Amino acid sequence: MALLGGFVFSVGGEVLLGLSAGSQRLLAFLAVRDRPLTRHQVAGTLWPEVTDEQASASLRSAVSRLGGPARQAVRVTAHDLGLDEGVLVDVHYSQELARRLIDRDAIPSDTDISTPAVEALSDDLLPGWYDDWAVIAAEDWHQLRMHALEAVAARLTAADRLAEAAAAALAAVRAEPLRETARASLIRVHLAEGNQSEAVGEFERYRVLLRAELNIEPTARLFDLLSSLEAR
Repeated sequence: MALLGGFVFSVGGEVLLGLSAGSQRLLAFLAVRDRPLTRHQVAGTLWPEVTDEQASASLRSAVSRLGGPARQAVRVTAHDLGLDEGVLVDVHYSQELARRLIDRDAIPSDTDISTPAVEALSDDLLPGWYDDWAVIAAEDWHQLRMHALEAVAARLTAADRLAEAAAAALAAVRAEPLRETARASLIRVHLAEGNQSEAVGEFERYRVLLRAELNIEPTARLFDLLSSLEAR
């Protein structure tokens, strides 16, 4: 099941079409929470604006409309619901990857510091979904992946894999253009490459954007990145 970049339910590489909006919400919610939940928790979260009785009825209806592989993906008991252990969810892998990358004591594998790893950190969670639970989960993932992209950019820069480092830093900048630490990651890559003009240009573009959007200046820490160039 894919939640990054949009909801997709697939079986054996083939996308399962025709799932109702309610079925998608149920599957996505169970995937986001990643643990068994009581029926009351599920119903109350997915249908918060109706009575408990109505929410419970809506949940029963959503479960009953699940068919075939989608129904097999949900483990249902008299008291709770959860995804079957065999269901693979893309964001679970990406979250584990991100936590390894930001753990300074962890020793990442070669696959953790790679182009596929950057790709696994480059998409938003359930874009365009505005349920409260989805918005909160999306923001949690956004913050985690931003730190992870900056961490992998730093690790790739230290390993002198500068083209890959630039891709990671650019992914962070695209995700949050006003984030200073993302811009700093990209400027460090340019400096490591010896591309002083690109480093200065990136700083100035960020400075202009920051003034236009927030009427503030970059912090002294970002100025300090370029101080060695001014001293020459």
